[in-house]
Amino acid sequence: MCLVNSRIKELFERYENGTASEAERKLVDNWFANFDTDQLRGKTPADNAALFSPMDENIDDLIFVSRRKQLPISRWLQAAAVVLMAAGLCWAKLYQSPKPVLALTYTDITVPRGVKKQFLLPDGTFVHLNSGSVLRIPSNFNQKSREVTLTGEGFFEVKHDAAKPFAIHSEKLLITDLGTAFDVKAYPKDKLIKVAVQSGSVKVEKNIPGKMPQTFASAITHNQQLTYNELSGSHTLSTVQTNNISAWQHNQLRFDNASVDDIATALERWYNVSIKFSNYHKCRRYTVSFNNEPVSKVLRVLSGLTGMGYQINNQTITINLKNCGS
Repeated sequence: MCLVNSRIKELFERYENGTASEAERKLVDNWFANFDTDQLRGKTPADNAALFSPMDENIDDLIFVSRRKQLPISRWLQAAAVVLMAAGLCWAKLYQSPKPVLALTYTDITVPRGVKKQFLLPDGTFVHLNSGSVLRIPSNFNQKSREVTLTGEGFFEVKHDAAKPFAIHSEKLLITDLGTAFDVKAYPKDKLIKVAVQSGSVKVEKNIPGKMPQTFASAITHNQQLTYNELSGSHTLSTVQTNNISAWQHNQLRFDNASVDDIATALERWYNVSIKFSNYHKCRRYTVSFNNEPVSKVLRVLSGLTGMGYQINNQTITINLKNCGS
């Protein structure tokens, strides 16, 4: 912040905030128009006094008549010249156009269905994105904060920095790292957001526009999972196994008490296929796992488990389920 003589400071403040009179604005405009910063180079404050002579009398006449006897002109001119040089020509900077503020931009790391991707963020955090996921990274990441936005599922091994906590915006939740390796699953179609911790702990809050976030869990720890239901607005905390949290990273597809709809949605992402039902029933749920199996084998296993029929036509799969009572 420039430290300037109060007389000049007052005039320039009036000029900037729009309260200066027409005569005052004209005075400042004329001074800037005729001022050449090169005149200051290699000169003493006494030499620079002449630079302010044309402006001084007009300033006194306009706004500082009552103070004229309190500060002799020669002393004011010397003080102003000293201040101008010491402040790095701050008055000239006021006249210049302000430096443009760089617009915030975003980089989207998109993982198509049927693909997985691993990478390091600029802060050293390791990210493993599951099929059909997007991680949005702002251009100011790791400057004053570390915030990203996740759609889909990602596993994060965060390089902890207490001064700049790692935060993930995912649908309606805000997940903040407290020194952690954790998984976030937030596919919009699922209507469920799951945060599971492999090591360390995370804080989970609900984002409320215009209000303070609502804390769901101040510290989810090892082998714990928070599940948030977007439809009901409720959340639950449960225990999970570490191998289940990281299974998808090792091409292991696991289902625990999953509906056929849940299974079909996961298969679509995993294998980049489209699944349709010719006869659909929601009454059964299944627990089953697959270890890097082709989709044809997965369908054979599910057919034996559920009694369903299926047809494969290129990338489209049609499933026919038995009635619940049969």
